[in-house]
Amino acid sequence: MARAKTIKKAGAVAEEPAVTSKKKGKPLSGEAREYSVTEAFTKGEMVYHKVWDDTGEVIETGTTEDGINKMKVAFEKVGVKNLRMG
Repeated sequence: MARAKTIKKAGAVAEEPAVTSKKKGKPLSGEAREYSVTEAFTKGEMVYHKVWDDTGEVIETGTTEDGINKMKVAFEKVGVKNLRMG
């Protein structure tokens, strides 16, 4: 069976396919990184929490009196949570 030819109009712009990450844990720009206690995050970075199956934005980072690094993340489903980080 013959295939139909695709005719392109003059001046038409071809749509580029969306780029996605093929390797787990290797985000592209705009993607959320998977949360891990050993990882360090910065304010404004997107985080994905596997247990809660939720994505959120880091709104604050700091250190406790005990010297433990922490961050405050505003998740879409579970709300604002305090998490440890590396």
